[in-house]
Amino acid sequence: MRHISTKEKSETNMNNTLFRQKRSFAPLFLVAALLISMMTPSLLSGAEKKTKPQPQAKPQAAPVQKDIVVNDTNLQTYQKRVEDLVKKGDFDNSLKIMLKIHDYTKEVLSTVRAIKTQYEKAVNDPSVSQNDKEDLFIKLKGLNQLIPRYTTLYDASTFNLGYIYAKLGETEKARKYLVEFLQMTPYSGSRDSQWMKAKVLLLELYSLEGEF
Repeated sequence: MRHISTKEKSETNMNNTLFRQKRSFAPLFLVAALLISMMTPSLLSGAEKKTKPQPQAKPQAAPVQKDIVVNDTNLQTYQKRVEDLVKKGDFDNSLKIMLKIHDYTKEVLSTVRAIKTQYEKAVNDPSVSQNDKEDLFIKLKGLNQLIPRYTTLYDASTFNLGYIYAKLGETEKARKYLVEFLQMTPYSGSRDSQWMKAKVLLLELYSLEGEF
């Protein structure tokens, strides 16, 4: 029987130790490989989510311009707006506002005059009580103050429409409003009066400057 030297025993023991270490590491490598294979799809999925281009937000549509609503509280503001637009030569937008002013003042005058007529009838009606008549007298006083104010506003809007239409080259409409203005406004011989300005502009539209 061959005698095993101390050196050979040492090498054998070392080889056995390495073998055992290799055997013990093998399951760890398998588990690590399995974990990596399981994590790879999720990592790739995460990468795709990060690199996936995001849809661009649609540009918001410009807000729709609200319709012009003229009333007693904003009437002066709109009048000033028209003056500024006319100075800038923006006759298209000034026309839109002036048409609204003209319609509003005309409707107010028509309403106030209709109510005034009925109040005056009631005041002269014997069947109406004295207390009601006194109340109507107070209301009539307010209406009588309102009518001149809105008459002036309506007349001015009529002249302005004639002027703006003339600037826009719409001769027929310009003549219509200028004639209407001359008919409802008292004559004034002053060169600076709106009546005289309307007459001069109207004659120019008819090519009758200086005729009368």
